[in-house]
Amino acid sequence: MGHGTELNGLRWAGVALAAALAVVSICARAAEDPTATAPGHTLYGDPAVPDISGLWLGSYEAVPGEVIQVPVEERNIIRWAPWPPPQTPAYQANADERIAALKAGKPIGDISARCLPFGQPHAFTGRVYPSEITQTPGVVSVWVFGTFPVMIWTDGRPHPEDLKASYNGHSIGYWEGDTLYVDTVGILPPTMVDSARHVVHSAKLHMKSTFRRVTPDVLHVHVTLYDEDAFTEPMVTTNIWRRKSGPEWQVLDDISCFENNRNDTAPAGFKKF
Repeated sequence: MGHGTELNGLRWAGVALAAALAVVSICARAAEDPTATAPGHTLYGDPAVPDISGLWLGSYEAVPGEVIQVPVEERNIIRWAPWPPPQTPAYQANADERIAALKAGKPIGDISARCLPFGQPHAFTGRVYPSEITQTPGVVSVWVFGTFPVMIWTDGRPHPEDLKASYNGHSIGYWEGDTLYVDTVGILPPTMVDSARHVVHSAKLHMKSTFRRVTPDVLHVHVTLYDEDAFTEPMVTTNIWRRKSGPEWQVLDDISCFENNRNDTAPAGFKKF
């Protein structure tokens, strides 16, 4: 075997060794970080925008005269404005029917009595349990306790043209400075607006929200509702979310709506709007 052949063999052996070492290096990085092979993506926050991640417990939303059934500790109580709700005559009639049935102990149109998801806007405003916010490039996720998460797409996508209505609707958002602006459409009409089920909305409900972290441990969530079929003017509220980071909040008990459900109604008594 000539010297040239030996040199070529050594070169190829060196190339093979370098390739093997590269594969080992990539595998090692992937073991440490599953996203190492996806440049520009991370599962550990979104460094390009303000950080609003964490566990947050909001203020309790109630209507005037409502008897609050859960302890609110030292949290503020927030209201919808204007009040009484500025509903159109047809939707006010539906709301009056709901209120009368609720007072009689036979709620109608109350999705919570059937253990269905609260949906929007109650997911942002009716804070009884804390929610976890996580952020990755292109999406802010609000993990609502005991139900589906709200996905706020911030990657520039529009609302789908063939959008099918759902409990949480479809949310897209964008950042301006320290504020996240959110636009939500496609919300199912049976979802709740207020805690006492006084407000009825239509399939045209259009919800605009902002999230702004005003201090390290306080988040302001402002919500405006537009519905040309149900409201004569927009309804607004601002909920104050406070960060929960103590050891007592590290493990939350699980919960099922079907456990101790004292508001259950027969299917015949469930009215859809």
